[in-house]
Amino acid sequence: MLRLLPTPFRIHAAIAACLLLASGLAQAAGGHHGVDDAELLDEGRCKLESWYERSSSSGRLLHLGAGCRVGAFELGAATEPQRQDGSSTSDHSLAIKWATELAPGLSAGLSASPSWQAHARPRFQGTTAAALLTWEAVENVRLHGNLGRDFVHRGADESRGGVAIDWTPGGGAWQLAAERYRQEGGHFARAGLRWTPTRDWIVDLSRAVRIRGAGESSWTIGLTREFDR
Repeated sequence: MLRLLPTPFRIHAAIAACLLLASGLAQAAGGHHGVDDAELLDEGRCKLESWYERSSSSGRLLHLGAGCRVGAFELGAATEPQRQDGSSTSDHSLAIKWATELAPGLSAGLSASPSWQAHARPRFQGTTAAALLTWEAVENVRLHGNLGRDFVHRGADESRGGVAIDWTPGGGAWQLAAERYRQEGGHFARAGLRWTPTRDWIVDLSRAVRIRGAGESSWTIGLTREFDR
């Protein structure tokens, strides 16, 4: 029904909804951002993605991943070597994501990602699952909401979720994004800039700030290459 309201009212309603949800939620699943969208790669498309993250205490993380659209699902795998306080670890994960269009401009999805840590005992760390929602409130402006949970192996489960808004001025190559999310016991806010010079290349730069709880503020730069199978 909101899509039938005049444009100014739609914009105000979208922003209000985003802020309301952000005050109590946080994070989800996918890319280096904390909040994922309810969208899949196009049919027959795959991607290689990488990003480098540096935290406020000089911790470093490198993400290397790949994914493909397979029928109604997007499947992926990734590895994340990281170094913190003089020690190194490597995490490995698989991912599956499903999404469908509920109505014009409104999509919903589900995602799940089990993870393992090299040289740890036990190696299996747990699984993250999340429900995803994306709404194109007005042309070139999208709202995203996630609600999920970390099912920690031999540990206490944790809730996670968040909300995000992105704007692509004129539908061009640049996109601005902001998100508020919770993950791994911490609450964060992130602002990001995305540049898509061609259909196949994506460059990301973002700053995440810890608001409270566990974790640290960080800078992240990412590069994604999409291609046809």
